[in-house]
Amino acid sequence: MAAYELALDMGADAIELDVQLTKDGQVVVIHDLSINRTSDGKGFVRDMTYHELSRHVYAYKFKEKYDLSKCRLLKLEEVLDFASKNDLFLNIETKDYTDPRGKVNAMTARLVREFNYAEKSLISSINHNAVAYLKEEFPEIKTAIAFMTGIYDLPAYARTCRAEVLHPISYIVDEPFMEMARGAGFEVNVWTVDNIEELSKLQKLGVTGIMTNTPDLFCEALNK
Repeated sequence: MAAYELALDMGADAIELDVQLTKDGQVVVIHDLSINRTSDGKGFVRDMTYHELSRHVYAYKFKEKYDLSKCRLLKLEEVLDFASKNDLFLNIETKDYTDPRGKVNAMTARLVREFNYAEKSLISSINHNAVAYLKEEFPEIKTAIAFMTGIYDLPAYARTCRAEVLHPISYIVDEPFMEMARGAGFEVNVWTVDNIEELSKLQKLGVTGIMTNTPDLFCEALNK
């Protein structure tokens, strides 16, 4: 929660987060598949219950900087509540590379629907098959496919995944890419960009959104 409060203070109008399932089927917010790097514990998220995961502090190297009570593992519904109270858009990336139908996708979408937050949410994944299945049950939720390489006939491929948004890594986005995306009616959110020069280039190319670790610097640059 400390990270999301900081993003809000820095002027971010949206937050990107990753979710996956615990052993007991809770949708929790964490990037890595294990807790080794970002907490004082060890093990894979999928092998532990939410209660077991909650015993650890997720402050990584920021223990001296933040209130440790705000560095615990969050459930997705806690972030949805925070976002709704602060009018934040959510880009929720699901982490499940083994399940072709993506159980975590459906559970995530169900929570978004329960909070009536579909208009201010986007569910994305590198598991493109799961994105396609998600749309069958939750047609009102906007979806995106994330990718790191070029894809042949990307517009046709994205439509087979039933995605409205493209999430390419920044280095594959150029003028031909944007011409193709715009011509096919896709939004483009680029990741991850942390310098002003690249921000300026992507803004001129006409991308829809940019994911960054430095929203304060970007807000200042965009305001100028």
